[in-house]
Amino acid sequence: EDAKAFIESIKDCEKAIVKKMEKKVEKKNPPMLFNLAELQAECAKKFKISPDETLAIAQELYEKKLTTYPRTDARVLSTAIASEIDKNLRGLCRMPQVSSYAAEILNGGLYKGIAKSKYTDDSKISDHYAIIPTGQGLNELTKMSETACAVYLLICKRFLACFYSPAIYNKYSLSLDIKGEEFNASLKVLYLRPNF
Repeated sequence: EDAKAFIESIKDCEKAIVKKMEKKVEKKNPPMLFNLAELQAECAKKFKISPDETLAIAQELYEKKLTTYPRTDARVLSTAIASEIDKNLRGLCRMPQVSSYAAEILNGGLYKGIAKSKYTDDSKISDHYAIIPTGQGLNELTKMSETACAVYLLICKRFLACFYSPAIYNKYSLSLDIKGEEFNASLKVLYLRPNF
């Protein structure tokens, strides 16, 4: 009742006084590469599939040589793989959904610093490095389920994102006065990001 009465009391107000406004720039780095647990969590969120179903799809993608070994806890590449990462990118240039991004990374030489980035660290790898697309076996996708193709595309996008610079946001915070009551609002606007 109190909430309804309060809403009614400010409902017809046509003006608000801006008491305070702050603007700051925020950067968001691309996420780390997928390990199995992170892939399962992301697939549960995006596709509403169970961890077991995600594991089965990841295993199938691996067996068809589309991705690297899925049962890994690492979220980084090995130095050896990082030095040959252009092969993976060249293969992805043949995949229509991501070909322009893979080509941009190759043509711009964006992949050249990956070995010295946070995405490559031999000390964080116990047995296998992160789950990434191999760039091979793309014809196998036509024989796979829609969900498996969506999981593969998710892996590809996460992999390609690590070659791009951070997204930059303008973050606004407002403090408003409406009829003596204070309201706070915030808004985040994407200012600059790679075409991805």
